[in-house]
Amino acid sequence: MRVHLQNETEEMLVLHGNSEARADVPMFYRHSGQGPPLVWLHWLWGEPGWMPHHQQLAERFHVYAPDLPGYGQSTLPEWAHRPRDVAVLLLRFLDALSLEQPIVVASCLGGWVAAELAILRPERLARLVLISPLGLTQDWTQIPNLFYADPARLQSYIFAHPDHELADQYIPDVNDWNERFLNNRNACIRLVFDPYLHSRELAHYLHLLTTPTCILWGERDPLLGPEHAVLWASRIPQADSVIIPATGHLPYVENRDTVIQAVHAFVSTQDTQGESA
Repeated sequence: MRVHLQNETEEMLVLHGNSEARADVPMFYRHSGQGPPLVWLHWLWGEPGWMPHHQQLAERFHVYAPDLPGYGQSTLPEWAHRPRDVAVLLLRFLDALSLEQPIVVASCLGGWVAAELAILRPERLARLVLISPLGLTQDWTQIPNLFYADPARLQSYIFAHPDHELADQYIPDVNDWNERFLNNRNACIRLVFDPYLHSRELAHYLHLLTTPTCILWGERDPLLGPEHAVLWASRIPQADSVIIPATGHLPYVENRDTVIQAVHAFVSTQDTQGESA
């Protein structure tokens, strides 16, 4: 399915602090669409821009796609060093936009941040869709090291089909690593390098996550295999999980329609259950 990309609105929101310990934090975001609010949280190295999956979701939802703190034009304050710290900032972002109970769809690093957010304030979110989230691993030593790897091999660690037409936008050739891409990479190093792509505590807190949750995972994820979907679902009360066929770590890039359908199905099922209650 082809999606005609319409003009989204780009805005800068300043999360105002009230003391030295709570300084102002500028956050850049894009948004478009009408309907229930849906917040999209991006993967480890950020979004290239307003992408086809954003636009397709915007046909049903009002989609908000922020650059996480430290990415793009958003600022990562000095005190923030972990995904949980970013989750605290995201709560301020939701409050500033008066998004009372948005649906949150979150990929990779964004998924980890979203899980932390839902643990902190489960009542603030209507639904949670985690797409190949970081944060849990069966054995972190077996995960490809994205920071030390040969740049020419990076796409093969993320995509089931490294020759996909959008792969270069997400992981450009090393000769095309511009300042924005390098800054995004530096932000993720600060947030998830040590311990590498996982938390030592998260598994012990996930039972507190009561927001209705669906976990999506690429069947051929070369970074974190689909067995991690089972690991996440076993930790979150009554979580659903869906494996997206023939896709890697970013299944919404390689099989966008199936991912969007899974999001719609999960939200519709939860709405029906809510009406029955």
